[in-house]
Amino acid sequence: MGFLHESVKILSFGIAVSLFGMEAIAADLVVRKNVVDLTSEEKNNFVNAIKTLKTTIPEGSALSIYDQFVAVHLGAMSVIHWHEEHQHHHNIDTAHENSGFLPWHREYVRRFEQALQSVDPSVTVPYWDWTDPTAIDVIFQPDFMGSNGQGVTINIPGAGAFEGGPVVSGNFSEASGWVLNKDLHIDPSTNQSLGTSLLRFLQVPPATDYPIPKAEIDRILALDNYQAFRPALEGFISFDKDGNVINGGFAHNYIHGLVGGVRIDLTTSRPTFQPIGTMSNIPSSVNDPVFWLNHSNVDRLWAEWQDNGHEGSDFYPSEGQPYGHNLNDPMWPWDGGMSTPASKGLGNLLSLLPVFDSDDIVTPADVLDYRKMGYTYDTTSASVPEPTSTLGLLGLGVLGISSLSKHKKKQKTLAISNG
Repeated sequence: MGFLHESVKILSFGIAVSLFGMEAIAADLVVRKNVVDLTSEEKNNFVNAIKTLKTTIPEGSALSIYDQFVAVHLGAMSVIHWHEEHQHHHNIDTAHENSGFLPWHREYVRRFEQALQSVDPSVTVPYWDWTDPTAIDVIFQPDFMGSNGQGVTINIPGAGAFEGGPVVSGNFSEASGWVLNKDLHIDPSTNQSLGTSLLRFLQVPPATDYPIPKAEIDRILALDNYQAFRPALEGFISFDKDGNVINGGFAHNYIHGLVGGVRIDLTTSRPTFQPIGTMSNIPSSVNDPVFWLNHSNVDRLWAEWQDNGHEGSDFYPSEGQPYGHNLNDPMWPWDGGMSTPASKGLGNLLSLLPVFDSDDIVTPADVLDYRKMGYTYDTTSASVPEPTSTLGLLGLGVLGISSLSKHKKKQKTLAISNG
């Protein structure tokens, strides 16, 4: 109890995460585990750390620490870049639909994990192996991520009626204190609030099939080109057994729809889709803690792909992408203030965002080596490979690629207050 009290006190002063350099990374990597292998104690610790971040409001902030992470994800989906020498200045999604999807979320999930560890050092972000048929039942239990929503019937023309709605029991119901900020829980198509309850419509058509076929994931991992691998893992394209590209896919995007639900009208000549729950409304999807399990698995698969002969900067585009997605582009919000979120959400999003240091600059190059960020997976080796063409130095607040000796001496603290 004493440690938790001190952790909360530290968090409340806006010093949520101490971000260390190279001296800590090789000797003691934290290990992210499959959710099906978590003990009851590990589940409880993970949930308790999340809920501590949800109830801890840093001095000078209008938001809890958890909700600041929600605001950052929301802001990342439409930023205005101000550097006059760069192209693609306006309405850039710095976190999705281009090459930066994987490095942006690697940095983002690691910072969240560090925040959790400031509450409980034993906690890591577990992953949801989408090919494991038992995982869905482990995840959606009252003692872990909670159950499906209830109380709302979705009638899908041509398909039938399906139930979902607010999550009313378990760790992430309003009754247990998981109350969403209505200004950060929105339907982006209407810019209307989705309310204060976590909404789930689990396995509503067309996202009914589970598990994802292992053959589908194996085909993604077998790709040699990052420019094919990334959209396949993100879930925009897939491949048939002959290696031909087909639209849609079973991966990251599909899991968002599987949990949050997507309304589909099959009576039209071309089916129309509308996300209905928290996870399927991507900007606000961080409000559902299942988000972290999904993205830990995304990062795990990228890590495995990298370990399978795709390490270093040779396997990431150095140019030709929108700003923020090229190898050496700073990624908002870790870009030294060169970009600002456009209007998205309700109220004044800018006033809700955490403050980042002007020298807190992170590029995709900085996060290519996940081990040098201090973690590994139970499916990957703990050893740090020999450096390739890019030293993927710790992308947690460092100023680009610097010398190893300089980096060893550097310790950054992420200020997540608004003061």
